[in-house]
Amino acid sequence: MVVSGTELLFSGSGDRLIKAWSLLDSSLICTMEGHKSVVSCLRISNGVLYSGSWDGTVRLWSLHDYSLLATFGPDTPGTMSAVLSVYADQQTIITAHENGYIKLWLNDVLQKSTVVHTGSIFALSMEEKWLFTGGWDKTIKVQEIQADDFEIEARPVGSIASNSVITALLYTQGFLFVGCANKSIMVYHNRS
Repeated sequence: MVVSGTELLFSGSGDRLIKAWSLLDSSLICTMEGHKSVVSCLRISNGVLYSGSWDGTVRLWSLHDYSLLATFGPDTPGTMSAVLSVYADQQTIITAHENGYIKLWLNDVLQKSTVVHTGSIFALSMEEKWLFTGGWDKTIKVQEIQADDFEIEARPVGSIASNSVITALLYTQGFLFVGCANKSIMVYHNRS
């Protein structure tokens, strides 16, 4: 789920639909169709709703009229890996996949597809140039994202071992919050 402003909540689910709900009266505002499998993640950035799905695609939707703007799919025809987490800003889209890969798009063009984890990546968080990913392999990986107008690169910086599968990540105000499958939350602080 993701919230847009103070009026709308968007949900994605196993029925392959994205629904917009009023936060004022809980009514259904609209339903967006297009994914061919479970809608697994949502993100809002700059007036656009990004939806990731087990069908291996990321779809971009207008928050103005809820129309489909674009679809990004597998980099090679016939190869599909479920999108489990998505990050987006003005010109960058980063997706985390069930096969341990992250994919990086710059200006709507796939620039890089690289394996980062052994097994599914369930969560990612991005702050400034730092990308944090975590998943099945019980490891948090830290990547430095370097981009200019023409290319984007992810440079491995380090990793943090965990005693449980990583299911959620949030980096904010110098703190990395890590949700784990064993029902624990770990907190790391950047002291630099």
